[in-house]
Amino acid sequence: MGAITLPSPLTWADRAACQGQDLDAFFTESAAGVAAAKQICRSCPVRQLCLAEALRAEDGSRYGIYGGLTPDERTELAGKEPRGTGRKLAPCGTPSAYERHVKRREPIDPACRAAKREADRRRRRTAGMKPRT
Repeated sequence: MGAITLPSPLTWADRAACQGQDLDAFFTESAAGVAAAKQICRSCPVRQLCLAEALRAEDGSRYGIYGGLTPDERTELAGKEPRGTGRKLAPCGTPSAYERHVKRREPIDPACRAAKREADRRRRRTAGMKPRT
């Protein structure tokens, strides 16, 4: 009997905009290099999957541009303390996290999108109501 092979969980990577690109461009610290790598990521059809995989696989040491984010941006997105504030970021899946993504021009995950829609729906439903006394 032949060996059974399972499909690779990274089959989405075959559709990535960085396919065929010089991958060294994604592991630079020069401002121009980072900007060029992020530009490629902006048009990527699997950007969210790339970012999710990077966040899942990283073990505290982060290198390179993945999903259009730098190592520092991924650290903050992962819910670590932002530099200099001493506060943790709002977790994804909340309206505050949605606003953070928009402000930083980060990709917006489905959970944050859904939380923002629900908050807006609640706000519209309760608009004009008098507070209980």
